[in-house]
Amino acid sequence: MTSTTVPPAGADVGRNRSLALTVILLAAFLDLIAVTILNVVLPAVQADLRAGPAHLQWIQAGYTLAFALGMISGARLGDMLGHRRVLVAGVAGFAAASALCGLAPDPDVLVAARVLQGLCAAAMIPQVLSQIQVMYAPEERGGPMAAFAALSGLAATLGPIVGPALLEWDLWGTGWRLVFWANVPLAALVAVAALRMLPDSRSPSADRLDLVGVALSAAGLLLVLYPLITAADRTGWPLWTWLSLAAGLAVLAVFARWERRVAAPLVRMSLFRFRSVNGGLLVQMLFFVPTMGFFMVFMLFLQTGLGMGPARAGLVILPWSVAVPVFATMAAVLSPRLGRATVQIGLVVMAAGFALIAVPAAAATPDTGWTDLVWGVLVAGAGMGLVVAPLTQLTLRDVPVADAGSGSALYNTVTQLAASVGVAVVGTFFFTRVRGTAPTRQALAERFGEAQAATLWLGVALLAVAFAASFLLPREPAA
Repeated sequence: MTSTTVPPAGADVGRNRSLALTVILLAAFLDLIAVTILNVVLPAVQADLRAGPAHLQWIQAGYTLAFALGMISGARLGDMLGHRRVLVAGVAGFAAASALCGLAPDPDVLVAARVLQGLCAAAMIPQVLSQIQVMYAPEERGGPMAAFAALSGLAATLGPIVGPALLEWDLWGTGWRLVFWANVPLAALVAVAALRMLPDSRSPSADRLDLVGVALSAAGLLLVLYPLITAADRTGWPLWTWLSLAAGLAVLAVFARWERRVAAPLVRMSLFRFRSVNGGLLVQMLFFVPTMGFFMVFMLFLQTGLGMGPARAGLVILPWSVAVPVFATMAAVLSPRLGRATVQIGLVVMAAGFALIAVPAAAATPDTGWTDLVWGVLVAGAGMGLVVAPLTQLTLRDVPVADAGSGSALYNTVTQLAASVGVAVVGTFFFTRVRGTAPTRQALAERFGEAQAATLWLGVALLAVAFAASFLLPREPAA
């Protein structure tokens, strides 16, 4: 590939710029749907592979943890080698890992394949926001950013709808494995289209990969998240878990010190001079922890607790999938005038939706159904749509184009860390409350309902903290 630099912001990439945007959004969709589509088929995976609670969490969190660990390195590789080249390599690897997931004979192999999927996603996703910042001038990015944010919310809720359809289709007896095989042809299409349509760009000031920083960040995050994820199979917290948490925090402190001293840091600490970055990342973390945790446990509540089939459970979440893109579009219109107030309204609306679900969940019976939960699901989805669209743009608003890869990687790393923590904390919070439930319809409905309500009230508390943190976002409208 001929060495090039990043084109000027808003450079004309020809009449195919909209098609190029579609290609990179499809790449983002591959990642987003990979996280959410599995939620609805987890009970089928559990039954087929005899997976325990910790395995279920690792199947989800192993992906997001690997994604978080590799995100910043993926962004640096894009700056060094070219955003298009790294995106295509990541998409091809993602297809191969998806095929391995579809062939997994036991839960351990499935976890390993999901980790590989996450690493490949870490190579391709930083290039998505980088390409948007390369192809569009700052004043043009509102629409593409809104499309990216709406796609995030849409994919987060389409999974529970597409999953049951693929499960019921059961092509050639593949069952839940079809959700992974479906990625392969779509990934192949994205790879070919990316080679033909995306601009050939790289950072003019790309540095060498900071291998020491990679090792420190990976070790620190793994030491912190591992005991959280494995807690679902334990009745208490042994000494080693506290030692692991303490060691992880210490390693991350060393990582932060190293990054300030090294000539070519993995994380550009200069990004933290922007208040928009600091405030946005904090809100992102506090917002996504309860959101991603909710998606996992809610489907278990519906299918295992209430005895719903995958298709019926998918219909319960359908109002969310409709509300997110509608209200994300509305937020894209409102945010230029309201600024951070749009995010704050969304957080309040989402907390109200969680409360509307928690009340009937706490009194759940085998007869609890769609009409009892739909209004809370709809309101919470509307809140998510109001948050995701402006929050991305507000956070990255001041990041220079030369730091596009690092900025987008940092933002997406926090998102994936929040998803991992959400699955670990909310999942463990849920599983410890349903452990030992009698296998009767009434007992399952009551115990799973009480556990679901408890996780939702925890989510309301975290969203309240996110609301307080949102005052760190810029008050003025997004550029």
